[in-house]
Amino acid sequence: MSIVKIKFCGLRIPEEVRWAEELKADFIGFNLYPQSPRYAPPDQLKELVKEAQSCQKVALFVNSEPDEIVRLVKDAGLDLVQLHGDESPEFCQEIKTKTGKPIIKAFRLATAEDLEVLKRYQDSVDCFLLDTKSVLDTKSDSLYGGTGKTFPWELALSAKKVGLPIFLAGGLTPENVAEACRVVNPFAVDTASGVEEKTGVKSREKMALFVRNARKIADRPEV
Repeated sequence: MSIVKIKFCGLRIPEEVRWAEELKADFIGFNLYPQSPRYAPPDQLKELVKEAQSCQKVALFVNSEPDEIVRLVKDAGLDLVQLHGDESPEFCQEIKTKTGKPIIKAFRLATAEDLEVLKRYQDSVDCFLLDTKSVLDTKSDSLYGGTGKTFPWELALSAKKVGLPIFLAGGLTPENVAEACRVVNPFAVDTASGVEEKTGVKSREKMALFVRNARKIADRPEV
């Protein structure tokens, strides 16, 4: 069992970034979608980013304009771009070319039919992020993740066959992350609401337990 990397998403204050650093997380995500309860205003990005010494810094966008993405990524010194909306493969390739940064493309899953689109993106992005499709998930009314609910993990096993690294998200908590790592063995696990004391406010205790449980699975002997 390989060591699974850890991403804390939706960080909003410098203290949360420092916690992620202290806990040796691998990635931290800043949500730039204004309708999200975890929205980090662009004018606060540099303050958040400067707290990160070792974590890779991810900017999360939902259906933003290319020029806005490129400007924010370059101005704030971000390391990866996460596209969490309805962006096409061509759009993803454009952002990758213009920013020079790896692209994480998010997909919201509920059934095997939702996997069919992944192959269209395999040449234009670097990683897939698999999240839970909301009951409100439509073009006009979507939560775009952050539902706090899991999806069937066998879908993630099928997604791995496409060949790109997988960030597993969707309802991961300190209580279920070890099982998620055991079943899926993804490249990384991603959590936002699962380590919060209330919506948009992280708990250091929950973050620490999430890291501990995600990493202890790698210490178990192979059977």
